[in-house]
Amino acid sequence: MSNKSKIEICANSVESAVKAQQAGAYRVELCAGIPEGGTTPSFGEIRMARQLLNQTKLHVIIRPRGGDFLYSPIEQEI
Repeated sequence: MSNKSKIEICANSVESAVKAQQAGAYRVELCAGIPEGGTTPSFGEIRMARQLLNQTKLHVIIRPRGGDFLYSPIEQEI
């Protein structure tokens, strides 16, 4: 059993995700809109990060807007 810690980095750009991989991160969470509390990055950013992160797991935040986490019925349908 390994006692080695696993480090997850929250990256707000493809460049910072690549730097996290180079530094040995176990996993990267890709986000956009950090001042709004984190939102889903663009499809292009996700695709590029997926292409470049070949040694690190990639998770993508799924959050359509900033603010609270209470979504109206219409927002839930989108």
